Amino acid sequence: MIEQLRVYHIVNPPREPTWHDVASPLEAIQKIEALARADLEPDSLVWGNVLGLCVLEDGEWVDWYDNEGDDIDAWAEKNGVTRDHDA
Repeated sequence: MIEQLRVYHIVNPPREPTWHDVASPLEAIQKIEALARADLEPDSLVWGNVLGLCVLEDGEWVDWYDNEGDDIDAWAEKNGVTRDHDA
């Protein structure tokens, strides 16, 4: 069975999240990085953000963890997904 995944993005917490459907953890980390970069733009009014990945389990969206218990950030690091924060 294919997992249903979505990235959450909370700008200036405690606001409500926006949701972005993704097909894989790799697509999720790419989306997270793109959203984080956009939040850092000079004309942005963002002073804080929260981003992460959820999976649909038994009809509820819960935080995603891989088979080893790593969240999306640890998964990205473990799998050598590079991040370009200087862009």
